[in-house]
Amino acid sequence: MLPSGFKIGLNLEHANPSKPLTDEQLVAAAQAGDQDAFARLVRRHEDQVFTMALRLLCNREDARDLAQEVFLTVYQSLDRFRGDAQFRTWLYRVTINRGRDEIRRRGTVKHTRPVSLDRMMGGDEERAAAVEPAARGASPEAMARGHEAEQMIAAAMIRLSEELREVIVLRDVRDLAYDEMAQVLDIPVGTVRSRLNRARTRLAELLQPMLEGGA
Repeated sequence: MLPSGFKIGLNLEHANPSKPLTDEQLVAAAQAGDQDAFARLVRRHEDQVFTMALRLLCNREDARDLAQEVFLTVYQSLDRFRGDAQFRTWLYRVTINRGRDEIRRRGTVKHTRPVSLDRMMGGDEERAAAVEPAARGASPEAMARGHEAEQMIAAAMIRLSEELREVIVLRDVRDLAYDEMAQVLDIPVGTVRSRLNRARTRLAELLQPMLEGGA
């Protein structure tokens, strides 16, 4: 289990070294038994893992639970990590795999219905945080349009198949390069490219009626 008293999402005390340690250095320290090193890894990557989980599962509470499970899996498996890929790549692979397990566990019905951004993001505070970077300095009208666009994208994303949603999340949410996506998904780069093209085409098809309906 995770170190005693450790829980993802808590405001742990941040160390402030003059030169931040790399993931590889923190992994080596954590493998040697340094629990603070593992806590630093979690602090560094927990937002990205939660965002991925949220886009994959489209439910805030489920995403939070999944993030906890991901880091528990990583902690328990850390001694088997040999550095053949970047730690981030391995972490994202675990996130994708655990997301698949959760989707299959609870069935597909919940994941093929359109949902609003309200349900996807949770409360007002988290929705505001989600749109704030793009909306900073924007007019109320622009903010409203941005919120409406997010709702449409959320509703379309949840209707994508599992494999199409994954490539959209890795490329357009996490901005991974094609070769890293191939490592995360354990498929050839050519398959990544063709799958991403299909995903974007399908997403556009799903968004088109929503855009026409809002015109």
